[in-house]
Amino acid sequence: MNDTLYYYGHFFVTDWLDVLWVFLAPLLVHKGQRLKAVAFMLLCMITLRLQVEIIQSTGFQNGFTGLIDWSLMTRGFIVYGFFSALYLLLSYFSPYTRGPIYLAASLSIFFMAFTVSFIVLIF
Repeated sequence: MNDTLYYYGHFFVTDWLDVLWVFLAPLLVHKGQRLKAVAFMLLCMITLRLQVEIIQSTGFQNGFTGLIDWSLMTRGFIVYGFFSALYLLLSYFSPYTRGPIYLAASLSIFFMAFTVSFIVLIF
């Protein structure tokens, strides 16, 4: 029983830790921002996995340079976790931002996260 719990606990922490952001997002943002915040978190999850898959498909398990010994998923969790926390913090302190302005801010933060994560994953 303990081996099973350890296996699934380790599997969750190493591969699916960012799912927690999806459940945390609607709790922290305001009513008009919830759908966009959950979509942002899901998009970040999917993009991280695609980026890791692209780099691993080239045969490099720790990035192209190998300067960082951490796994690609761990590095992605850190980068996307930072930008997700920043996104939720900015959303919390912007209660009246809705519509196209909020969507534009979401896209800006997403593309920042995407660019920084690809740079970190390459190293």
